[in-house]
Amino acid sequence: MLVPRLATITYFSGRKGGTGKSTLAANQAIALSMALKTNVVLMDFGIDSTQTSSRLLGINPDRPGALDFMLGLVKDVNQVLVRSNVVPSVFVIPPGSLKSWDLWGSSISVNQAFNALRNLIITTSRITNAQVALIDLPASIDDVVVIPALINTNIINLVMDYANYADIVLAELDNSIVRPMMDKLKLNPIVNVILNKWLPGLDAVEAKARAFAHNGEVFVLPTSPIVQYLTSTLKPIVLYEPKGSLERFVKEFNRMNNELTKQVKALLGFQ
Repeated sequence: MLVPRLATITYFSGRKGGTGKSTLAANQAIALSMALKTNVVLMDFGIDSTQTSSRLLGINPDRPGALDFMLGLVKDVNQVLVRSNVVPSVFVIPPGSLKSWDLWGSSISVNQAFNALRNLIITTSRITNAQVALIDLPASIDDVVVIPALINTNIINLVMDYANYADIVLAELDNSIVRPMMDKLKLNPIVNVILNKWLPGLDAVEAKARAFAHNGEVFVLPTSPIVQYLTSTLKPIVLYEPKGSLERFVKEFNRMNNELTKQVKALLGFQ
């Protein structure tokens, strides 16, 4: 089977929720689609009941989705794939009917989950002519979704709160997941660190975070009441005129998107 030329980007925060990971993933799907002039697929694994990235892209998540396909409950990819109502160049696969607690005691192996997810990524990219797939992971570390997704990934975006404990969480993820992938599985993903919701007066954590950005960059995004408002009302940030605190956020978001665009182009062999 021919594999489409495709870059896969995963958004991951370990077990830490509330970092803004899903908000960034949804907005990044739109921004990358515009920057690269290509279709993008976003796979929402918000099986912890949030489904934020699907909702931000105008998709009602009450339908079959990614986990249903991976566990064999749905056989046809077209049953889980839907075009965004917000930006037509973005396609979404919502989490599906199963939740995180449905994975407890699951008999599916890591290898089976890896192959199922790889099949889902390749098939959806072929159907949609997408060159980028984004995976929004749940706030957990499991063998059915998280580990197979990270193994399938070219770029890992570790999203953390801008806080004094960020380097502690990053060190845990680096020691338990990222370095074993690189050392034992001989994988070489680009690992970026996104420090979200920066506030003036906090101790600088950017320098410590650089130790965990393998082949990648550290991005710092400021906090913004407007970002919080738009997200809470399910409106994508990148589609609004940047004013006030949103202007500062968008400036740094665009810098991050420009760098991610370069990383994707390098992976796809674009000049």
